[in-house]
Order: sequence, then structure tokens, then C-alpha cells
Amino acid sequence: MEVTVSNSKRQVFIKVSFLKIGEIDTLKENFTADVYIQSRWREPQLDKQAVNSTDIDWKSYWDAKIKVQNVLSETRHDHWKVLQKENGEAFVIDKQRIKATFAENLELLLFPFDIQDLSVNVSTEHSEADVELLEEIKEISSVHTETFAKQQEWHLFEFVEFTPKISTKEYANTKYKHPGLIISCNARRRAGFFVWNVLLIMTLISSLSIATFSVDRNKPQNRLQLSFTLVLTGVAFKFVANQTIPKISYLTQLDRYILGSMTFLYLVCIWHAIVVLISDEDDGKSADKWAFVTFIILFSIFQIAFFINVLIQGYRRWRHAKTIEEKYEVTF
Repeated sequence: MEVTVSNSKRQVFIKVSFLKIGEIDTLKENFTADVYIQSRWREPQLDKQAVNSTDIDWKSYWDAKIKVQNVLSETRHDHWKVLQKENGEAFVIDKQRIKATFAENLELLLFPFDIQDLSVNVSTEHSEADVELLEEIKEISSVHTETFAKQQEWHLFEFVEFTPKISTKEYANTKYKHPGLIISCNARRRAGFFVWNVLLIMTLISSLSIATFSVDRNKPQNRLQLSFTLVLTGVAFKFVANQTIPKISYLTQLDRYILGSMTFLYLVCIWHAIVVLISDEDDGKSADKWAFVTFIILFSIFQIAFFINVLIQGYRRWRHAKTIEEKYEVTF
């Protein structure tokens, strides 16, 4: 491929390999990873110089000044350069290996059936007018799934996605626009833990409210006592669920299910409180019977609707990630 080099703008080709991904912390919205970042650009001044890369004073030549923006803390950062020649043309290969904790804005709308982007935000200190960051096409960017430390909690897709972005340094004297790339891999949460330990238990708790109809309707205190116990148990489960996700302004799928179940329990409590107001014995029995049937139908509709909603939204997100993975495998 012919690389365009001019005094006004340089093309810098980026390759990223996720060597190892460690903990993905949903609550703190970050992840740990060992990442290799390679940058390649033309350096015409070195075309005719037959020198070893270890003897080059790199400070005398142009530097892409590649930085990673979303690093929270790092435990290792190796940085070195080598010279590469192709058909008489000199290329500078800038290599960085970073072992760090990276910030990530997690999308938790579908939690715990979510797929998360694990991103490395690469940028340059040069302005948009001077540098263009592009995905490396001569070498494949990759993610090493076999070294993934949390395979029982997450499934890691085998592709790397590049998304261009432009950033602005607001604190600078002049507001230059800086080119950047968001390089990400995708991880799908294994929802089994939450299904068996939260959703299933919450389903059993809310379904037990139907059993309160077996108590004589003329003893509302007994019915309400049982119903309130179930409501308080639901509140406890909501509290447990809140400990697993950050404080966000929208409801996750888990939140919707728990709140839906608690609303169902609330309606059962309201019914038990007002059924005694029906003075006629026959009318009271008939109304209680139809209320029992109605609540069974409402409970069934809620379960089916939630299942279908999770299936549709989860499949769309999974299909999108799978399509990118298939294109990635075919391309490379």
C-alpha cells in the first residue's frame, strides 16, 4: 500500500493487541489489561541511512506522540522504537506495552444480559491538521482469548474494532482538535449467576403471593402479613442487585424485573386490603375468585413479556457483535 507523506499531514497506522484481559469491574466501571500498541509512520529522512535502529537518536526525528487517554493507573509501561525498511522506504515502528487499569463507560441497560466494549482510547498530541490516525492493515490487531482471566463470568469475542474520534483539549490556550481512535474488543456477560440467584428466586417469591389467596378473605390481617413479608424480601433482593452495578440514572433489565415483581406484590397487598369492603358474602367470594384468576394471568403475562424482551434485545446486540466477528475472521 502506498503511504502518503507530506509536510502538512502524516498518516500513522495503529495496531493493538489485547495480550491479557483481567478483572472487569462493573461497579467501578473499569477493567485491567495487558495491551500492546504499535504505531507506524513514514520517515523519509531515514530512507538512505543504513543505520541500526539502536544507534538512532529518535529525538532528532518526528514523533507521533501517541498517548492512551483512558488509563487510570499502570503497573508497567515499556516504550521503544525500531526502524523498518520496505522497498527502500523507511518506517518508524513505535511500540508500547502497557499493563494498566482502564476506565470504561459501561452500557448497563441490558444488565445482566449485556455485551460490553472494552476500549483503549488512543490519541496524539498533534492537531488534526498534522496527523491522521488509521487502522493498521499490514498486521492484524487481535485479542488473546485464551489468556482471559474471567472466562466463567464473561465470553470474549475474537475481534478488535476501530472507531475514529476527535478530541479537544479545553484547558489549552488554543483549542486544537486532536485525532484519535477507540480500539475495543467485546465481552458478553454470562448471566447464569444472576438468573439462578436473583431472577429465579424473585420469580418464586412473587409467585408465592398467589398462595395468600388460600387464606380466608375475612382474615385480611393474615393475608397482609404474608404479603408484606414477601414485599420486604423483594426489597432485600433489590438492595443486593444495587450492590453489583454503579449508580446510574436508568433502569437495567434486572431492575425492571425486580420492580415489576414488587409492583405485582403491591397490587396483591392492595387487593387483600380492599376485598373486605365487599359486604355481601357471595359477591366477595366471586370477586376474590376472579381476582385470583386475574393475578395469575398478570403474573404469566409479565414473565412472558420480560422473557421475550430480553430475548429480542439480547439477540440484536449479540447478532451485531457476531456479525463483526465473522467479518473480522473473513477479512484477516
